[in-house]
Amino acid sequence: MDASSLAMLGIILALLCASAMFSGTETAFTAASRAFVTRRAKEGDRKAITLGRLSERKDRVVAAILVGNNLVNTTATALASALLISWFGEGGVAYASLVMTALLVIFSEVLPKTLALRSPDAAAMRVVPVLSGTMRLLGPVADLVNIVVRGTLRLLGFKTPEADRPGITEDELLGAIDLHGMGHAGPADLAARQERGMLRGVLALDDMTVRDVMTHRSRVVALNLAETPEKLLARVLASPHARFPLWGRDGEEILGVVHARDVLRALQAAGGDAARMDLAAVAHPASLVIETRPLREQLQDFRKAPIKMAMVLDEYGSLKGIVTLEDIVEVVVGQIVQRGEAILGDLAENGEVEVRGDLRVRDINRELGWDLPEDEAATVGGLLVARQRGIPAVGAEVTIGFYALRVLERRGQRIDRLVIRPLPAEAEA
Repeated sequence: MDASSLAMLGIILALLCASAMFSGTETAFTAASRAFVTRRAKEGDRKAITLGRLSERKDRVVAAILVGNNLVNTTATALASALLISWFGEGGVAYASLVMTALLVIFSEVLPKTLALRSPDAAAMRVVPVLSGTMRLLGPVADLVNIVVRGTLRLLGFKTPEADRPGITEDELLGAIDLHGMGHAGPADLAARQERGMLRGVLALDDMTVRDVMTHRSRVVALNLAETPEKLLARVLASPHARFPLWGRDGEEILGVVHARDVLRALQAAGGDAARMDLAAVAHPASLVIETRPLREQLQDFRKAPIKMAMVLDEYGSLKGIVTLEDIVEVVVGQIVQRGEAILGDLAENGEVEVRGDLRVRDINRELGWDLPEDEAATVGGLLVARQRGIPAVGAEVTIGFYALRVLERRGQRIDRLVIRPLPAEAEA
């Protein structure tokens, strides 16, 4: 083999390496996480800043990489054909086609792209100098290519694609949240499941209204001025709550909100005589909100309000219930128990669990990893009533999706306790 053949082989090898570099760079650039790049750029990483700037015109960068990759691939194939023709005559063309196809696919495409996909974020940071150099050399050619492509699309009647999307969509973010912690086991899986629930809760604030989290008036511990001051004091002392709605005429007249500290002040002002307490004098003005108000707006109001409780009204102005800051926080962190009260009963061997009828469906799904429908009713008792289109009797069992719900106890027309049992795989099928 003479010196010219060795030199040509060296050039072909260098071109194959350049092709591998372009292929790996393209994969790393397109697969890099935008969230990762943005975070590193905010931390002051100069490579991330450059990468973020290049990502603003992703079509231009990809065009430049493809121009460079095809240029080196074509040149390498042409040189290999010339070399093998000099060795084997006209049959060298076929040999060159087979050999270069194998080398380009294995070593210049699959191998570098596989390596880049193993850690695309780190790979993207390493290839920033390559991207910058490619754009300086081939950027004008890439612009010309994009002009031709856009013109061709217009002639064919297609809309011109945007250079890049404005940002990550909520669906993509939810998908990323679902992937968080997948594959973990034991305590790590429990922690990841709780984190996923909190992240979904933050995103849910925009889609939920006050009605979705309020406490219905039938379960509100309130102070009714129609009762004696002694009874009101006893109710405050017996309740685990710190804030109480103050109303008259059984809730038809909203007088304000009373904090437990206000009750103590009123008792002190009365000289310790509970019969002389005047709770109306120490009550704070009540905040009134409509039940369809977005939860995020109510959260912003609570941040500035001295009393973190509001009275919820329906469209007719009637009192529906109350909403507190804790109700909104529970959307993110899950239900907050009081005085050691368990959120759920103990799971039986067959997976069934006893719950209160007023327990919210999303809290059950969050705690047990279930997927009961959350868009039909806020509480599990309400879900059962909605599916039955009526109030089921004690002992009645209803199948909802892959779960069986059985009524254990009713209090008046309200479902007080029920049992939920996941159905076996055969029943699901």
